[in-house]
Amino acid sequence: MLLLYNYKPAGFWIRFLANLVDGLIIFVLTFIVATIFNDQAYFNGYNMNTYDNNAPSESIVNITYAIIFVVFFTASKYKGSPGKLACRIQVLNEDKTQISLLKSIGRYLSYFISALLLFIGFMMAGWNEEKKALHDMICNTRVVYRDK
Repeated sequence: MLLLYNYKPAGFWIRFLANLVDGLIIFVLTFIVATIFNDQAYFNGYNMNTYDNNAPSESIVNITYAIIFVVFFTASKYKGSPGKLACRIQVLNEDKTQISLLKSIGRYLSYFISALLLFIGFMMAGWNEEKKALHDMICNTRVVYRDK
């Protein structure tokens, strides 16, 4: 296995923070889209008496964010979602190269496997020496800090 010399592996907590940033961005974008389209189902979700789990704005933003900002950004020169960019971490192949679009799609789909059994696949990034989550092991990728 080729280690990424000169790159510090990004552990669980910085990756968690990157996901929180992504979640905040999704929340803001969803609110903007819901406001533009006057999506009452979305706003009813904040009313304690009613909740509609099928708000079109949430679905549109979640799918769009996953496709554009997680899959395409990770396979692009940015090498990560906006949350990863904000936290100064990136996703690379084992040989320090940018991952392909197909690998980025596979990595995103592998998130669902990492989420099985109480998100243990994500927590693995905090338990092993290489700081790899289950989806990194599946796709042979690394999340490392960016160069200064």
